[in-house]
Amino acid sequence: MKKNFNYESGFTLVELGIAFGIIALLSGFVTLNLVNVQKITSINSAIDTLVSDINSQQTKAMVGVGNNGTGESFGIYFQSDRYILFTGTTYSGTNSSNFTIMLGSNIEFSNSTFPNNSLVFLHQSGELSGFTNGMNTINIQNTQGLNKKTVTVNRYGVITNIN
Repeated sequence: MKKNFNYESGFTLVELGIAFGIIALLSGFVTLNLVNVQKITSINSAIDTLVSDINSQQTKAMVGVGNNGTGESFGIYFQSDRYILFTGTTYSGTNSSNFTIMLGSNIEFSNSTFPNNSLVFLHQSGELSGFTNGMNTINIQNTQGLNKKTVTVNRYGVITNIN
């Protein structure tokens, strides 16, 4: 008894080409969507850190943390790629107690309407020093995309809107 194994099976070159093309196309879509999610996540992470630092500086001013227990004002100074936490009523670049927080790569501040690019929280009340309505926003954006968020602060130092 002789068995015949002469049957044809497998894929043609055209079928393989179409299958690999579909896989490549789907991989491209997934990659593009993941890159966009990463951009949004990096902006949200920068905003979360900023909100935490704003609350911390305001709390320090209200509680009265300062030199010799006398209490001071505390503030945040904004530059394009970083912000600086400082003590006192005005920002001084030479103060050794300043603490700099760098934004993530491809994240920057733009269109700050805060007076002198800074927020200063008054001692005890925690209100913003020199608050002017309409001069209370800052934009955070991704430099590689269109993702942008605006942070709005009211006269009491409370973040009222992030959009």
